[in-house]
Amino acid sequence: MTAARDFEDLRYALEHFSPQQARRLRLIISQDEELAEALPDREAAGDEEGDLLPESFLALCGSIEAPTDYAENHDEYIRERTERKRSAAE
Repeated sequence: MTAARDFEDLRYALEHFSPQQARRLRLIISQDEELAEALPDREAAGDEEGDLLPESFLALCGSIEAPTDYAENHDEYIRERTERKRSAAE
């Protein structure tokens, strides 16, 4: 695969990402030293958003206690929780 084709594939993907997906990719890139060099300095550019994730979120994400397979089975957990709420309401 040539660099031109890589560029076109990445450009196509970026154009079709949701804003949330684009922010997530930017976060991933910002954590890689070599790739982060290509990102513009958001603070120097006067970007009001600043960091992608506030410190309060980073503190929260480390404090969540859940089963290790929660991400894989979240639909099932939510379904069970909804059924428990319905049973309690009846």
